Amino acid sequence: MQYSLLSKFQGALLGAALGSYVGSNFEYHIEKNRENNKLFINQHKFYLSKLEKNYLQKWGEITVNCAKSLIIKQEFNEEDWQKVYREWQNKWNNKKDYTYEPNKIKDSPIELEKLVEIVNNNQPNFNINNDVLNPTASKGIITSLPVSLTYHEDEFKLQQKLQQWGKVWENYLEINLGNLVVGYIIAQTLTDRLDPLTIIPKIIDYIGEKEPLVGQLRQVEKLINQGANLDAAINHLSKNVKSFEKQQIFCEGQQRTLSSAFFIPISLALYCFLSTPENFGLAVLRSARTGWATQTCTIVGTLSGAYNSSAGVPVEWRQKMGVELLGMKDQMEIMKLAKSLWAVWSGVYDPNNVTQNIVPAVAASNVIRPRPHPASGS
Repeated sequence: MQYSLLSKFQGALLGAALGSYVGSNFEYHIEKNRENNKLFINQHKFYLSKLEKNYLQKWGEITVNCAKSLIIKQEFNEEDWQKVYREWQNKWNNKKDYTYEPNKIKDSPIELEKLVEIVNNNQPNFNINNDVLNPTASKGIITSLPVSLTYHEDEFKLQQKLQQWGKVWENYLEINLGNLVVGYIIAQTLTDRLDPLTIIPKIIDYIGEKEPLVGQLRQVEKLINQGANLDAAINHLSKNVKSFEKQQIFCEGQQRTLSSAFFIPISLALYCFLSTPENFGLAVLRSARTGWATQTCTIVGTLSGAYNSSAGVPVEWRQKMGVELLGMKDQMEIMKLAKSLWAVWSGVYDPNNVTQNIVPAVAASNVIRPRPHPASGS
């Protein structure tokens, strides 16, 4: 079924917020009930720890600020984005409850040994906690979502703008590659060209032969083609954590390192989404059981929301969310923000003044729509 482009914009942002909440809610209850590994989805509200609420507010705020920069400038302006990022960084660095902790994956061999032991023992609540202002895969993806939505119709420009967006993180290749993968899937979805069975080779062609991510993408493709169940996918994709092999990649004259562990939540999220693309609820619930609940749910919610539009996001789930979704007061604010981004894409002169009674009539790129028949006698 084809949905309007506006509803897909709204579904992507709403799905990202809802995915973050579901994943964080699941991890909250797993922490409180370690022996009871099940989703508490039928409660009246989703519950989060104070720390998780703080994290969601922090990363939701920079997502919204990125979107507002796009809306005000009516394009992605790298200079303005640098300014927005610095202001956000300074604000959260100065918060009283903020303390810097090193990236455990990159900085501590002892932590790596502990991590391997956790994975080998199949502990269900396994998660990688990066320091607050260095994003995980999902945080980078959700923060760059406004850029992916705005430039979805031009794959070359999308890649260019996402790389410009990533410069604030010192051209951190893990973040750039993760954003390119998800941004490309969003572009295929918004232009009605996504085929779950053929998308992986297209992604590889788009990002180039960059290991270890490409190796994990091929594993995802194999698992989907084999019809592998969730447990098999988790065991197969997470085994890369045992080695933590890093390979050198040269990009724009700079030498970087890639950790295969960084991409595991992305790989699991792609498996969950591509194996059940038509069902938002099922895809998100499955991703919550991967051990990277917050990360995978956020990515799956974003992709499935874009694919199934806002109409495919369960109403009863929306009602369970608290306020401050993506740092905004309610879901109507998210829908309004998505409409303003859509207006920028469609060329509206003043995207901040798009009234609610305007009926969107813009088709997705390269998609033929029927035109109304002329009145008789004309």
